[in-house]
Amino acid sequence: MIHQPCQILLIGVGGYAHFYIEALRKFEQLGICQLAAIIDPCPEKAVDWPYLKERGLPQYASVEAFVDDPVAVDLAVIASPISFHAQQACALLKAGINVLCEKPIAATLEEVADMKAARDESGKFLEIAYQWTFSSAMQQLKADVLKGALGKPEKLLTRVAWPRSSAYYNRNNWAGKIHNAQGRPVYDSPVNNATAHYLHNMLFVLGKEQHLSASPTAVTAECYRANAIENYDTACCKIETLENADIYFYTTHATETAEGPIFRYIFEAAEVHFTHGSDIVAHFKNGTQKTYGNPDVDRMLKLQICAERCSNALPQNDICGVEAASAHTLCVDALQRVPVQTIDSTYLHSKSLGEGETLIYVDQMESIIREAYEHGQLFNEQNLAWAGVATRVSLLDSLSNR
Repeated sequence: MIHQPCQILLIGVGGYAHFYIEALRKFEQLGICQLAAIIDPCPEKAVDWPYLKERGLPQYASVEAFVDDPVAVDLAVIASPISFHAQQACALLKAGINVLCEKPIAATLEEVADMKAARDESGKFLEIAYQWTFSSAMQQLKADVLKGALGKPEKLLTRVAWPRSSAYYNRNNWAGKIHNAQGRPVYDSPVNNATAHYLHNMLFVLGKEQHLSASPTAVTAECYRANAIENYDTACCKIETLENADIYFYTTHATETAEGPIFRYIFEAAEVHFTHGSDIVAHFKNGTQKTYGNPDVDRMLKLQICAERCSNALPQNDICGVEAASAHTLCVDALQRVPVQTIDSTYLHSKSLGEGETLIYVDQMESIIREAYEHGQLFNEQNLAWAGVATRVSLLDSLSNR
């Protein structure tokens, strides 16, 4: 059977949407999907505006405007800021359109519940674009975990140190903020934005079924700010789960050099290792190894899979739906209840990157994170002069309402 290309509605055409537009250009040539319309209040500000304008696509200033006067589409791709994910996804699902929403699913647990209800009522799918979850490497690893091939999970650790300068925090009106200019929750932080994938992935690997993530029961964390922002730019946390395996996550934007993501997943019979740019490899205690591949090899497989799912070319099973993505939001919600501690300027450095751009970083942050990761410790356990106390937040009440 010949399938017609999936008709795509793209919401948000600036920022990360550039990568969707690049992928769409390739997938259109392959007959997989076709960009049919765009929604953005200021599309002319996007780097891809000349191309989009030349295409002469129908364009709308809002989701509401589209719903009032729609064109036929099969899949809506939401690449707008976090604070708009829930509102836009719910409206599009209610309009009878499948949705692929960029990560994270939403800012708050209440928004996640609204999105789940809208999905269930619509009969359409809602996938969240954590690209590692869609990768064949991660799907194979998860399948082996479920089969018990690696033994019982014991401890999962990941570290990511990604520098972000003043340009990053000045690029929009919500970077580093708890709420955006309209008062909507955004909870922007490395945990909820740039490095969200790598916390989500540990939760996903521990899920009891292929489409589920772990159930976090408590988060013990330290949140810090080195930059002059509202929320935190550095965090370390220990997450307890119903699956009886602890998760350790270390992330920062207040670093001079980039490292990671790097992870070590410890199981009863094997350790699984990954370093950015390489393959995921399981090292078994019996001396054997298994290579799963690089989860970054095709970051837009998420779009291809959802497009083909709309065309009935793939089974109608969620890969990263609400049930998989909501565990991350539980953890983000807990971290927002942890006091943000400002790192004293004594321990900070400032580097000029030219043209008014500045990078603020913590002295020796790379080695601090490495050390904590290697020993499964929080920062305050390293006797750092600037580290404060950790806060433990129970998630049992939130988990019961999930």
